[in-house]
Amino acid sequence: MRRVIAILTLVLTGFASAQAQSEVEVVASGTAAIGSDRAACIEEAVLDAKRNAVEQALGVLVNAETLAQNYEVVWDTIRTRSQGYVKRWEPLGEPEWDARNGLVKVRIRAWVSSTEAVKDLWEIPEVYVALERPRVGVKLLAADTRQPEPASAAALVHALRVRGFEVVDGSGNPAEVVITGIVRTEAGIRLGDQNAPYGLGKVVATQRATAEVRVVWADTGVVIVAPFRWEATGFSFNSNEEARQEALQTLGRELVEESKAALGQKMLGALMSQLQNGLRVRIVVRGADYRTLAQFVDRLREVRGVVSVERERMEAGEGVVEAVVRLTPALFRRQLLRLQVGAKRVVILRHSPSLVRLALR
Repeated sequence: MRRVIAILTLVLTGFASAQAQSEVEVVASGTAAIGSDRAACIEEAVLDAKRNAVEQALGVLVNAETLAQNYEVVWDTIRTRSQGYVKRWEPLGEPEWDARNGLVKVRIRAWVSSTEAVKDLWEIPEVYVALERPRVGVKLLAADTRQPEPASAAALVHALRVRGFEVVDGSGNPAEVVITGIVRTEAGIRLGDQNAPYGLGKVVATQRATAEVRVVWADTGVVIVAPFRWEATGFSFNSNEEARQEALQTLGRELVEESKAALGQKMLGALMSQLQNGLRVRIVVRGADYRTLAQFVDRLREVRGVVSVERERMEAGEGVVEAVVRLTPALFRRQLLRLQVGAKRVVILRHSPSLVRLALR
């Protein structure tokens, strides 16, 4: 079954920085057997280093436990296409010639494009599972009324569900990720317009629908995919309104259509970047005072994979900690459960990829 694999960890803050944020910077080594042609040996070692760089850059997702069944399939895909994922690289130092073992070793700094890898991982549904199938909410509003725009929203919801997303309808569990945007429509050719070029107004109506769309974590409002513009056109031989409805429906559908890949690849690429460069997680600690919160933060900083603790504060009688983490959400929660603060241990009350509520008991 063909599915979009998407979301969630990781932040594209604007078009100017989108390319940089979809690239992961890593340092990797590669080796090759020493032969008569030294230049060819170095080239082979560099290719090996590039493969290792890609594995290192994408390993946070591919090594997730839920990928265990398809582990070799995933890595075969990555290894065979790895050179295309390395957008640029530079050597670090001179090649090391180990005559005793017959090997040459090189070290490189490489910038790996997660966006390119996303295109090749598009058909592996386990990636979405590894990201814990975050529940998605859709909030598309009409620009003129600021009320829900039903046609584009319904088409988007249907397209998301067809491709494997778990979309909430408001009656059950709340959304963890929200796709939000403002939708506008604009008439192109109106039926009956005598001034339309080539007399087209006699036979057809056209409408254009545009949307400014972004994706955010529902719990914290932190941006996953920065606002981007999408548009679609509708046609009708019957009425102007029918053309408008078709434009709106096409807009919603094309946002996740595989040939367009406007939204799905942006979401997965952004999450991969977040997981590699640091996913911002808010931790709310119940049962903590200032002293206990400080002890908790000290223990948290010792957790491997926690890049930094950005802020800590008391808010409404609870401790709030903003941390940057290079761990999958499930692994991070397991690390939290191992923490001991004085005589108290961590109990997780509620969680999403961007928010963990816990108690010290």
